[in-house]
Amino acid sequence: MGKTQYKKGMKKTCPRRRIAIALLLVFGFCAVEFPGILLVGDKVSPFIFGMPFLYGYLICCWIYICLVLCYAWKTRWGKQPFFKRRANPPSSGTD
Repeated sequence: MGKTQYKKGMKKTCPRRRIAIALLLVFGFCAVEFPGILLVGDKVSPFIFGMPFLYGYLICCWIYICLVLCYAWKTRWGKQPFFKRRANPPSSGTD
């Protein structure tokens, strides 16, 4: 694949998808490291998926991060669209 040649004074643009992926990942990692979890970490009474709250919360956060990483991998970190457009179906010839 050829690389894009940038003329002097042209700025390289960052696609919105890349920024969105970065923000979603930062949000996910901040949710995992949320310090407020220490307030409810020793409580067992609320259950998520049959597990104590802390374990269920962390598993949900990691599932979220894995989904964002799969999206980023599929789009080559925002360089390509997630869904590829299909070519028009061939005509049947009975116009």
